[in-house]
Amino acid sequence: MDEHRHNHDNHRPHFKPRKGYRVAFLLAFAAGLMAEMLLFMHAQMREISLILKDDFRIIAVRDERAKETAEAVGAALSALKGSEQVVFVSRQDRLARLKADEPELVSSVLPPGTNPMPDTWEVVIAEEALGDINAWTDAAWRVPGVGDVKYKPLEAYAIMHSVFYGHLITLGLALAFLSFMIMAAMVLTHGHTPATLAASLGADRVWFLSGAGGGAASVLAAYAVVYPVKYLSPVWVWPNPLWQAAVIASGSLLGWVLCQWKNDKS
Repeated sequence: MDEHRHNHDNHRPHFKPRKGYRVAFLLAFAAGLMAEMLLFMHAQMREISLILKDDFRIIAVRDERAKETAEAVGAALSALKGSEQVVFVSRQDRLARLKADEPELVSSVLPPGTNPMPDTWEVVIAEEALGDINAWTDAAWRVPGVGDVKYKPLEAYAIMHSVFYGHLITLGLALAFLSFMIMAAMVLTHGHTPATLAASLGADRVWFLSGAGGGAASVLAAYAVVYPVKYLSPVWVWPNPLWQAAVIASGSLLGWVLCQWKNDKS
């Protein structure tokens, strides 16, 4: 019976252990692709919020019955919490802008020599004040000499949401990177010395290169996926090349850390 077992063991095929390079490549590719997509969305949200904030203005209209001077009203608006810039636009300048933008409309609607435009102040408020824009407008209404306050509420909401989602993506990326670095530190400091880690970097360079290859492939795949957006929207921003280098470097570190973890388990 022992002889039979011995013969059976001799006929059992011997499989070569898998190296795991493909696993390191695919894990680095998957993690890098998710990071690239979030980086692209962050760049887009940042660009969109900058465009919206550059366009967004609050218009304070002068009360024609008020006796306050334009300088006094402008100073009061500037003193409100959240005000960043207050620019006085006279009725003559307002009409000139309208004629420059819509010359045919002005010539067909307004009789020559008439000017129905009021004196106004264009106000730029701080980003943090957008979250409670009603408080700012209520305070502006109480400024003597202000007869009306106009702004685009939907544009204000769009700015707040784009800024919020941009910060949310930044926080998510930061937490994910922190978790990865903690994991890498736990693996590399378990039973390793600086000398052994330096030696393993040369011995396990294939794992390092596999992770770097996965990170580089994720950069190319992300670019190929999001490039058609250029033909769908006038807003298209690719993240800074330094972020691409960081994704590739993180992928190479991931591959090397996986190798050290595999060696500890074996």
